[in-house]
Amino acid sequence: MKKKKKFKIKNYLWPGGILLVLVAGAVWTNAGFVQNVPSTSSPPAQHLMTPPRQLPAAGHGDAASPRTALKVQEGISQVVSMVRPAVVGVSKPIGNPIPAATGLTYLNPYSGTQGEVGSGFIVDRRGYVLTTFQTVGKANLVGITLFSGGRREYQADVIGVDPKTDLALLKIRAQEVFPSVILGNSDLLEVGDIVFSVGSPFGFSRTVTMGIVSSNRRSLRIAGTRYPDMIQTDASINEGNDGGPLVNVRGEVIGVNMACYLANDHYSGIGFAVPINDALQFLNATPG
Repeated sequence: MKKKKKFKIKNYLWPGGILLVLVAGAVWTNAGFVQNVPSTSSPPAQHLMTPPRQLPAAGHGDAASPRTALKVQEGISQVVSMVRPAVVGVSKPIGNPIPAATGLTYLNPYSGTQGEVGSGFIVDRRGYVLTTFQTVGKANLVGITLFSGGRREYQADVIGVDPKTDLALLKIRAQEVFPSVILGNSDLLEVGDIVFSVGSPFGFSRTVTMGIVSSNRRSLRIAGTRYPDMIQTDASINEGNDGGPLVNVRGEVIGVNMACYLANDHYSGIGFAVPINDALQFLNATPG
C-alpha cells in the first residue's frame, strides 16, 4: 500500500497575503471602534448624556439579512428541484373503503374519483419505484404517473413487498431512462435536522412540505407490527403521502413516509418515516 503524500506549503506568498489582509482588517475595525468611543477629554456628564447609537432600520443599509434569506431560498429550491422529478403518483382501483382511523396509524392512499392514489419515488433510472405496502396492497399491477416534462402515465409491476417494513418495490413497464433520487444515510440524522416531505396528499401531486426531525429511532407498534427505529417529523404528511420521500437539506432521500398520528381523525403534526437504510436492506434482498 502506498503511503499518502504529505502536502507542504511551498509558496509563501499567499500566507503572507492572508496575514496582510487580516492585519488591515484589524486596523480598520479598531479605527471604526475608536471613532465611536467618546473622547476621554470630554466631561463625564457629557458621556452620560450621549444618545445610544441607532441601528439602521430594516431595508436601509442592512443587506445581510436579505442576502442570507435569498441564499436559504436558493438552497431550498435546489433541494426541491433535485427530488421532485423522481416523485411519482401510484394509483390502483378503489378497493374496500378505508375506515376512519384515530391514533397511530399507517398512511393510506387518497381515495379519489379515479382510484386510490399514493406516492412513490424512482430509485433506479431503469424505472424501479419504491413505495409502501399500504399503497399497493394486494395489487400485482398499478398505475404510475410522472409529472416532470408533462404528465405521463405508465403501468408498473409489483415485484416485491414486505408487510413487516411496509415497503413495496415496483418496476415501470417501459424501456426508458427515468429521473431518480439520491439515497442518503439515515444513520447520520440528528434531532433538529431540516427535512422535506414530497408526495401527493389528498391527490395534490408533488406537494412539498418542510419541517424538522422531531425524534430519531422512535420505537413504534402499528397494527401489531413493531418498528424499532422510525424517523419522527413535523413536516406535514397526510393521506396520499404514503410512499413519498423524506429528504434532507442535501437533496438526499433519508426516509419513506408511512405513518402518522391522528388525534380524533385530525392532523396532529406528527408523522413517521421508515429510515432509508432499512429500505436499502429490502431493496438489496428483492430480485429485479
